[in-house]
Amino acid sequence: MEKNYRTSQTLLYKIAHSDDDQSWDEFVKYYEGYIYVVIRSMGVKKELVEDLLQDVLLKVWKSLPKYEYREGECTFRTWLCLVIRTTVYNFFRKKSTKNDSKNVDYDATAHALDAISEPEINKIAELEWKSYISNMAWKNVKDEFSDKSREIFEASIHEEDNKVLGERFGMSASSVRVYKSRVKKVLLREISRLNQELGGA
Repeated sequence: MEKNYRTSQTLLYKIAHSDDDQSWDEFVKYYEGYIYVVIRSMGVKKELVEDLLQDVLLKVWKSLPKYEYREGECTFRTWLCLVIRTTVYNFFRKKSTKNDSKNVDYDATAHALDAISEPEINKIAELEWKSYISNMAWKNVKDEFSDKSREIFEASIHEEDNKVLGERFGMSASSVRVYKSRVKKVLLREISRLNQELGGA
């Protein structure tokens, strides 16, 4: 069974093969924010997300022991997003059938979710993950840098031109490049670490 996972120590493996509450708490800590943004990306209103988030976590808790990593076919994030889509779809389908005439939004959302293909789910999974893991990594490492380094890096997200940034911060374009390079190196290392720690696939 271990060969289905990139490492037997992965968080996913520990959850799927033990009753370790600490591992589950760790999973929730890392993944609930990701699940939240994926649910929101499916057009769900904020006031409904919290309940759906809990439904998804319960479904994952029950289904994770059955999950098998298939290289090149189904990453964990794709599997997770399929669970999210199914859970959200079932929620809206039940709502729409209970009171069809008054819940047009429920019906429309259910139809939209039903139309999402697995390749589209995979795109959502990867796009949201890259954004989510990058934000988490930055939160983890930003305190390692000076205020100026943080300001320059955060400004560079919206402005790529080093000369423009240099004028803004009163330094040369080459100095800006050095600041950005130092931060980027540490950030990419942290992104890689998080991806490994959270299952890698």
